[in-house]
Amino acid sequence: MISQTSLQDSMDGDEKETDLELEEEPPRDQQQTDTYYSLYRRHRSLQLGDEGDVGHRRTGSSETFPKETVSQEDFSLSLLASNLSVVAEPELRAFVTKRLTKGAFLGGMGTIAVVDLSIAEQPVACYYCLLHQNQPAGPENDKLEPKAVVTDYVLCFLGSTEKSLELFRIELDKYAQGLQLYLDAEVDGVELHIQPYLSSWYDDSVLYIQRMVQLFQDRLPVLLRAALSHTPVEVKGTDNKIRQDVERFLSAASLQGLIQEDSLSSLCKVMTEEQQKVIVIDCNESTPAFQNAVSNKFCEDWIPSFLNSLESGNPFLLRQILENFKLKIFWKSPLQMFFC
Repeated sequence: MISQTSLQDSMDGDEKETDLELEEEPPRDQQQTDTYYSLYRRHRSLQLGDEGDVGHRRTGSSETFPKETVSQEDFSLSLLASNLSVVAEPELRAFVTKRLTKGAFLGGMGTIAVVDLSIAEQPVACYYCLLHQNQPAGPENDKLEPKAVVTDYVLCFLGSTEKSLELFRIELDKYAQGLQLYLDAEVDGVELHIQPYLSSWYDDSVLYIQRMVQLFQDRLPVLLRAALSHTPVEVKGTDNKIRQDVERFLSAASLQGLIQEDSLSSLCKVMTEEQQKVIVIDCNESTPAFQNAVSNKFCEDWIPSFLNSLESGNPFLLRQILENFKLKIFWKSPLQMFFC
């Protein structure tokens, strides 16, 4: 176990930094160039069974558990939106249908697999996720009809390699859940709302780290330390795009998921002994201005790695460097460092 003193020392950058061995940069032909998406709708029949049958429908404050009647028709998918070619899209639909029949969908999260489509000379990675249309709560839904039809959606994002997309699985899951708002609202006009959202999946879920490194350059250590210490960051004088990028970056750079919950209280106490001020980033000028900016040597030592990788134009390498940064913090203080 490492003492609280050594924990604070690593935050202040007093320890000597050693280089981590980074993964070799993927070849140019494996870097992201084209991205694709497809959204399918499926209607399923639910048959109310005997008491105790298991299902998944929730209505208001009570739950009913219907027995699901599965037929071959339940696996038929109708296309809502896609930018795949007329040749590749049916190939993807066949792949998804096969996965549905095998039950290869995880509740609440997507799956990444390799699929061979007529869009490239080699197989591409496919992130696919099953989304349920939430039923509105109300008295009219308190009772389940003897036979009801529910709507599911299958969302697919394609591009790059399986290993690369795995680095952004959390972001892809969040982006898929963001689509749920449009589906639940039953928005008319796929081209007006849903299609623009789908077409931005790669830009919003993958490229944000690259944009942050490009925008903040040598001021990036301020954000890195803020993420580790959970210091609040406020962005002023900019559109919502940069604000969302900052939020995503702070979330990606935090140690959440690498530590155990039972270490939270003691680690929080270490970091909250000294009151932290909100970091304000003013983006009114071409170069962002910081207020209450706090950095340390440890975070600053990683800037050359980020900036050198920025020149490669490979967002997946940037993400790998960020993950190595977090792991190095974890290794320097095996006390499950979680900064509050």
